[in-house]
Parts: sequence; C-alpha cells; structure tokens
Amino acid sequence: MELKKVERKSSFKRPVKAFDKMSDFDNGRYNPLLLHNYGRNIYRKGQKIGYCLDIRIPGYRGLPINQIAKLAFEVDGKWIDDDCKYIWYDGKDFPISAIGTGRFDNEWMWKYQDYLRVFFEIPGGIDQGIHHVKYGIYLRDHYSTTALCEKDVTIV
Repeated sequence: MELKKVERKSSFKRPVKAFDKMSDFDNGRYNPLLLHNYGRNIYRKGQKIGYCLDIRIPGYRGLPINQIAKLAFEVDGKWIDDDCKYIWYDGKDFPISAIGTGRFDNEWMWKYQDYLRVFFEIPGGIDQGIHHVKYGIYLRDHYSTTALCEKDVTIV
C-alpha cells in the first residue's frame, strides 16, 4: 500500500512585518511610561556627538538584552536609522546591529524597572527643547512582543 503525502494549507496567515516604520508597531501595547520624559545631548571634547533617550521594558520582568529584535524611533517625524543606534547599559555599549549575534554577551540582562539608554550617534546632536518622540520595540520570545510609546520629550 502506497502512502500519499497530504499537504495542508492553513487559511490563517500571520503577516510578517519588517518593523522598519512606526506603523508596524501599531498593534502593540501602548504604554506612555516606556519612554522617559527627558533625554540629553552627549558631548565629547566640547562637541555634540549625538543624544540619548531612556526606555523601559514593556512587561513585568527582566530579560536578556539579546531578546530585543527591533528598537524603532521617530523623532519629530524623522525615522532614526539603526546604523547610528547604540545601547548603553551597565557600563557597556553595543551597536543595535550586534544584538542577537555572536558579538553580543547573552548574559547581559535588562532588569525590570531599569531604564535602558539608547544613544543616537548623530553629529551635532539635537536642539535643546521639546521634541515629539515615537518609540517602538519588538521582542523575541517574550509574552508582550510588541509595544509602542509616543510622547513629547525634553532634551537638555
């Protein structure tokens, strides 16, 4: 007796998002507390080399930082590319592109209620004052995989 291979087709298809625009985060949990109310310019040798914002975990427990699949930011309507984003935490810094790769320490934990500092290496930084910021996060293997926040942030 010969067995026939049966292919099953699912009528349910989950859309795969690139998370390369803020609208990809629209179905996530909205939480205005995920982004600190202020950020700051960073100086080296008297020159502004960029600025940073502080973010929080969208959940109730800590997780390894390598669980971050995507961090997205839009500041005053302008999308911030990944090439200039770095994570600063516990005395270490890594480019966003290193997260989830062998170049990243998997034991590095983002503790619940700790802010994670994201540095944007943009020569000249940003003007001091109030800026409208949209922040989206997509996590691997976490119960709340997508979250977003939108608020006015004061840059000092």
